[in-house]
This record gives sequence, structure tokens and C-alpha cells, in this order.
Amino acid sequence: MFTFLTILIIVVCLFIILIVLIQNPKGGGLSGGIGSAASNVIGVQSAGDVMEKTTWGSAIALLALCVMTAFVVPKVGSKEQVKTLTEGAAKSTVPSLPTAPTPPAQAPQNPTQPAK
Repeated sequence: MFTFLTILIIVVCLFIILIVLIQNPKGGGLSGGIGSAASNVIGVQSAGDVMEKTTWGSAIALLALCVMTAFVVPKVGSKEQVKTLTEGAAKSTVPSLPTAPTPPAQAPQNPTQPAK
């Protein structure tokens, strides 16, 4: 569910970027190429209203998706996660470590005398 909501958030963000770039601000913007097609279909007067309402609707949808994602985000250290980790650790077997090699026999105290 978390992944699905994250993908929806990305799609809505890209849609908002597109809508904002299409709008005709007072400075001109990109409305000459893309926005003119929307103006021809909807009409010049209502195109601005539709674009503004679409922007506001998308922003509200983005806010709602972000709030929903906050409720479904996986919690770190939750009881279910700890239980799963401890069960997994109990099931896994640790291979036995090799025993330490025995130390070599002690050398004679007086190395000048040969051993008997």
C-alpha cells in the first residue's frame, strides 16, 4: 500500500507540474504552445478557470495522498517486526565454530641439554 501511494504521489506531482506550466500567467508562460490547445477546446474565457480549478484539485489530492501515506508508512521497530526478527533468529542455526588448536608442547627449560 505504501508503494502504491508513493507512485500516486509522484504521478500527481508530475501532473501539477504540467498544469502549472500550461497556465497563462501575466508574464506569458508556456501557454503559447500547449495551453492554446486547451483554450481552443474549452474556450478562451473558461480555460483559465478550468486550469485553476484543476491545479487546486490536484494540490488537494496531493495533500490527501501525503496524509494517507503517513498512516501507512512502515514503522521501524514495531512489535510485529521485532517478533518476526526474533522468530527468524531462533529458527536460524549458527554453525558451530571450530575449536581452538591445542598449543604446542612446552620446550625444555634448558635448551643446551638434549631431551631424553
